[in-house]
Amino acid sequence: MQVLLIILVAVVLLPGGSSGIGEGVSAVASIGMVVFGTVLLLLLATVTAKVFQKRLEGRHPAAQFERAARCLRLVQWIAVGIVVAGVLLLGFREAVQAMVGDVLILDEVITVAPALLAITAAWWIFHPFEHRAREATLLRRLDDGLPVHPAPSRAAWVSMQVRTQMLIILLPLGLLAMTGDLVRRAIDGSDADVPEWVPALASAAMVIPIALAAPGFVVRLLGAKPFPEGEIRSTLLLMCEQAKVPVREILLWPTGGSMINAGVTGFIGPLRWVLLTDGLIDTLRREQVMAVMAHELAHARRHHMPWMAVTLIALAMLCAEIAEPFMIALRNACIDAGGAASTINEQLWWIDIGATALVLLGTLVGFGWISRRFERQADAFAAVRMSVDADDRPLPQVSIAGVDAMRSALVAVAGVNGVALSRFTWRHGSIASRRRHLLTLLDRPIDRLPIDRLVRVIEIVSVLVVVASLLRWWLQSPANFEEAGSDPPALVMIEGQ
Repeated sequence: MQVLLIILVAVVLLPGGSSGIGEGVSAVASIGMVVFGTVLLLLLATVTAKVFQKRLEGRHPAAQFERAARCLRLVQWIAVGIVVAGVLLLGFREAVQAMVGDVLILDEVITVAPALLAITAAWWIFHPFEHRAREATLLRRLDDGLPVHPAPSRAAWVSMQVRTQMLIILLPLGLLAMTGDLVRRAIDGSDADVPEWVPALASAAMVIPIALAAPGFVVRLLGAKPFPEGEIRSTLLLMCEQAKVPVREILLWPTGGSMINAGVTGFIGPLRWVLLTDGLIDTLRREQVMAVMAHELAHARRHHMPWMAVTLIALAMLCAEIAEPFMIALRNACIDAGGAASTINEQLWWIDIGATALVLLGTLVGFGWISRRFERQADAFAAVRMSVDADDRPLPQVSIAGVDAMRSALVAVAGVNGVALSRFTWRHGSIASRRRHLLTLLDRPIDRLPIDRLVRVIEIVSVLVVVASLLRWWLQSPANFEEAGSDPPALVMIEGQ
């Protein structure tokens, strides 16, 4: 879901218009095609879900659950693809702007609305499978002596998915987009000669207050409450103190037992919260809860979130640097080939879109690889924290008990959430691969783990890439060419007709 939302927002916020393919399409027709495609997709999804529901009474009901899950993901991807195609090929964003005007962030919100509504509708359509799966686990929970929570209604379940999977990503992205829009409007309305780097710097400066404020909004979105007093709370607070991770509060995240999850949100102590779901507390053993807690504290202790931002910027810069010479060569070849100005403009537009897509793809692939290394480092941190002697004193080496605590926690979380151990995810990898990595840590000195060295190399390289790219950008800026008494490289512009 995170990848989908990032792609959707990135495409909608891309500068420039559509290709020549959509030039003859009116605003009404462009909007109509996107809306029609979305409605048709949801109708097909509804029919497919009904078919899978009827097959649940057959011989292989488990297969229908898996097919329904795959179909749900496919529908959501296609919904985003419809809007992306509309923006790039049919001028959907420009059509929306023609209808509502260039109102602060309103046109962007309306542009992404069909995809977001379709994603939400898909959750609603496929909710019966979630309900049946929950019913199937009731007897097992009773046999295991676990608490049984009342099943949430369809509306409550969909609302939880929207809040936990959609809004926590879109809220900070929306705030960033809104502040960027405000900066652009302020500069456009000013008569002063503003250097080209000022808008970028002003928008970047707004990242800090938004990053600090966003966790508070997330906590309220999730409806989390202070964790009840008791032995578990005291243990978790002690773990925060030992890990040197100050937190404002430890919160219980109410999900009706439907989610087994935990997280740490916030960059500084006064604005940092630890969240644990009720399902996690109800289902996992004490040492497993502590291992999950240690894993989440590792993200804060190792500053993974800030470093993710740095590595993301570095990857985008690196991919852009690699793509630039090829894009320039293609553009020059296109211009040298000649032809009608409109045809050349369309070809240049496709080259720019292709380069942007490649940069985005390379960035996402690289970021996924780095994110999975951060997850492995957090797993290793948890194994180290759980490697203690009989008196709870830390051991100098990673112990089998520490490794087993984290490995068993991963299996427990996957089992309750119905996730196959071999299932690969973009940011976390598979549970099986993470369990194998934990085995490689056995008996290693806790201060010389290979994953810590690898992450340190990633961080150093990322900083060097960002510094080198900024230095190159500064050296090639027009102002520096003027000071040196030379002209900047010429840019060929083709005027449309």
